[in-house]
Amino acid sequence: MMVMEFSEFIARGGGIYHLIRINSIPVGMERDYTKRNENVRNHRSLCKRCDGTGNELFSMYRKCTVCKGTGVGTN
Repeated sequence: MMVMEFSEFIARGGGIYHLIRINSIPVGMERDYTKRNENVRNHRSLCKRCDGTGNELFSMYRKCTVCKGTGVGTN
């Protein structure tokens, strides 16, 4: 499984099914990407709206309305 830096992930526009190096993530977003990495490690499909983070448009305070905060895709 490939691991990439957060900056590379963002530069590519997100939506890439790779692990994100946690120590490269901006402060406050670590939990979101820890959840995303857990979903990738467990070979789950990622929610298209939140890209597997479980949060509404990268907000720390609102659960994604599509996946109900799990980060797992419904397709």
